[in-house]
Amino acid sequence: MITWGDVRRWNPADLASAVDALGTRAARLTGANDDADAMTKFGSWQGDSADAAKTKGTALATELRQLATDVSAVRRGVHDAQLAVERISSAVREVDDFASRNGMRIDDGGGVSGESGRQAEIADRVGQILREATGVDADLTVVLDRATNGESGGSGVVALAMATSSQPKPNGTPAENKAWWDSLSDSAQSSILRDNPDLIRNLDGIPVVDRDAANRVVLQQEIDKRKGDDAQLRGLTAIRDRLAATGDGKPPAFLISLDVSGDGTAVVAAGNPDTAANVATYVPGTGSELAKIGGDLGRSDKMWQSATMAGSPSTSVITWVGYDAPNELVDAASEKYADGGKEQLSKFEDGLRASHEGAPSHNTVLGHSYGTTVIGHAARDGGLNADDLIFVGSPGVGVEHANQLHLDGVPQDQVAQHVHSTVAKHDLIKITNIGLPGHDPLGPSPAGGDFGGQVFESAPGDKGPWYEGGLSGAAHSQYWEDNNPSLRSFGRIIAGLPA
Repeated sequence: MITWGDVRRWNPADLASAVDALGTRAARLTGANDDADAMTKFGSWQGDSADAAKTKGTALATELRQLATDVSAVRRGVHDAQLAVERISSAVREVDDFASRNGMRIDDGGGVSGESGRQAEIADRVGQILREATGVDADLTVVLDRATNGESGGSGVVALAMATSSQPKPNGTPAENKAWWDSLSDSAQSSILRDNPDLIRNLDGIPVVDRDAANRVVLQQEIDKRKGDDAQLRGLTAIRDRLAATGDGKPPAFLISLDVSGDGTAVVAAGNPDTAANVATYVPGTGSELAKIGGDLGRSDKMWQSATMAGSPSTSVITWVGYDAPNELVDAASEKYADGGKEQLSKFEDGLRASHEGAPSHNTVLGHSYGTTVIGHAARDGGLNADDLIFVGSPGVGVEHANQLHLDGVPQDQVAQHVHSTVAKHDLIKITNIGLPGHDPLGPSPAGGDFGGQVFESAPGDKGPWYEGGLSGAAHSQYWEDNNPSLRSFGRIIAGLPA
């Protein structure tokens, strides 16, 4: 018996893959039939052997024609089912959305709960869809049974086509994800983007334009669900506005990832990282979350402009709010947030390499505040697939020296030359690096003289009160101001130049 949970999981892309595979098989059989026909035309060759060869060729040609006819028939049946499943899947989404908007819920068994007074209307529609789905299932079962039992030339072909990778490998690497996506036909990819965007929209290694297409649909759905007092609505709206904005120093933007659970995460690129010569990933720090992403998007646009002015021929700067950041400064002394985000960051950087087109790009990972700690732990414990690191206003990156970090493709004895750091004179973050027992839980400042990396200049920032030693929280956030030399250095490093 077909249930509501079953039809929710139906994926027309599976059937699209089968249709394509069957079409390919039918074309091959037709080509083989042409070759067999040639076996019946021997010119001047006469005699018993020629007659036997002609008889064999005629029989083989007849068999191949029948096989091609049967496989084409199976293909038509599967294609009809694909169209029906697309229609049913669309209807299921519409009914689920209608129920949600009216304060009701449909469980996997098809039961309707809620108190809007429209349960009967929805239950009737659920019943209609399930009856239609049951009929489609029965029709396709007949087609598949005939193919499986050898009653058509498609014996085994449908099973093979349905078993082809319509799903990515569980926990696959970004390179495996990219190979799977490339193996799908255009129609299968289109079906997934249309009917099952959740399958690929946050999957590292999938081309950015495809992830963006899938995530934009979900973004609008999430905006439509929320009211004006929802904190995440500010972040979602900021992303939507940035996606719509071009010109005035703003390249086209791409929504690479979106997750509204908990504080929410999102990854947005200014410029396409799959085609850019220089790609930077910006990892913000304490307090970063989906609701506050608007300011971080502005910082990424400024770094894109700075890299372009430095001479970068094509640039992408990615805002990576892709981990659970500490909510308050008091939480930022803990390593657990960095340890929780390091694997996601490493996999994301691997994904940028997997989906990039043409010659490898020059990739930089830049962190601010606690974001530097996430980067440091990723580069310390597994290595990062990047060419340069930038630590800005860092409380510590988990190592004592730059040579304890690891960058894929950079010889270990040269890593320190690719680690860049800055801290403003009045940045309050310095209080975490004063060297007293218990005051450097995350390690020493990477901008210190003993760390071994490349240190570049920043403006001093706003001076704080005397009782805080002149340090201020304002200085901690001023690295992206227009006249700050740090912003110019960000652009030069992203462009592959010395700071």
